[in-house]
Amino acid sequence: MSSLDALADELRQHARRAEAIGDELVHAAAVATWTSVAADAFRAHVARRRRDCSQVAGMLRSASSAVSHFAHDVEMEKARLRRLEQTVVHGVGHAISFVGRL
Repeated sequence: MSSLDALADELRQHARRAEAIGDELVHAAAVATWTSVAADAFRAHVARRRRDCSQVAGMLRSASSAVSHFAHDVEMEKARLRRLEQTVVHGVGHAISFVGRL
């Protein structure tokens, strides 16, 4: 696993944690037994914080996906460079062999 893949995994874990925090907020507000205008305002505030947590989680998942795609692109480019290197080494070997026969 590359360090980029590890970063993508870490971002996914943070996204899950952000979602869990939002869920914990909603649960805590739901079990509160108090009723009043202030209680309603508190629950509305918690609902907004839950949406914020969901938005943060979504951004973290998007970042994770972008890093994963970038990691894949990097691996593909490294493979292409290895193939190019093998071609050059093979060509140089033929050139040396040809020059040696002169």
